Amino acid sequence: MKKLMSLLVLVLLSATLLAQTPELPPPFPRTNATKLLENDCINVWDIVWPKGQPTALHRHIYDQVGTYYAQGGRIITTPDGQKRTSVTEVGSLSTTRKGTTHIEEGNTDPALRAVFIELKKDGPSGTAPADVGAAGLPTGAKKLLDDDRVIAWDYTWTPGPQSFKFRAARETVIVFLGEGSILVTKGDTGGTVPVKAGSMHHIDRGSAETFSMASGSPRALFFELK
Repeated sequence: MKKLMSLLVLVLLSATLLAQTPELPPPFPRTNATKLLENDCINVWDIVWPKGQPTALHRHIYDQVGTYYAQGGRIITTPDGQKRTSVTEVGSLSTTRKGTTHIEEGNTDPALRAVFIELKKDGPSGTAPADVGAAGLPTGAKKLLDDDRVIAWDYTWTPGPQSFKFRAARETVIVFLGEGSILVTKGDTGGTVPVKAGSMHHIDRGSAETFSMASGSPRALFFELK
């Protein structure tokens, strides 16, 4: 009986503390974040962390994945006041779980920049990959992540004429990390697309697009969403 009473007191105390905890804002929308895409499954954001401009204390309401397209530093402050400082390189992979709570502040000039994808569903879509045949990424693509939500690939076009057809078995977001130009062809139509660091390209599940390098040697991360 004594243990039961102790358990009830603990439950009531926890409920009281939760009731007293102020509701925190989500990470987005916010100053210095631009929405690039929104659909039923994802939000895609272009983010910059200017030096000396801290965000509000916020709580992530979705799982999140993405990459950084400009090197820079940032200070992360947790709710208990602990601070962590880091410098992030171009192409680094970022994963943030729903419920993560912190303040972010840039501490370098030039500022850190990234493209992040919020995964709006609580788990995988449950939709089977489309039957598109062989995978479209060529030899040389490096798999960076394969978890319950996302497969992420890192690929750099080498100089010289080349092309490959990317068959999107899953909804895919491509984030470019360098400058160049790509000839993108879908079906019988296409056009040359200039890309720069931070450019984003979205491909629907089941679509097939051909990418031919027109100039430069751009690098990109491909995020296949499960």
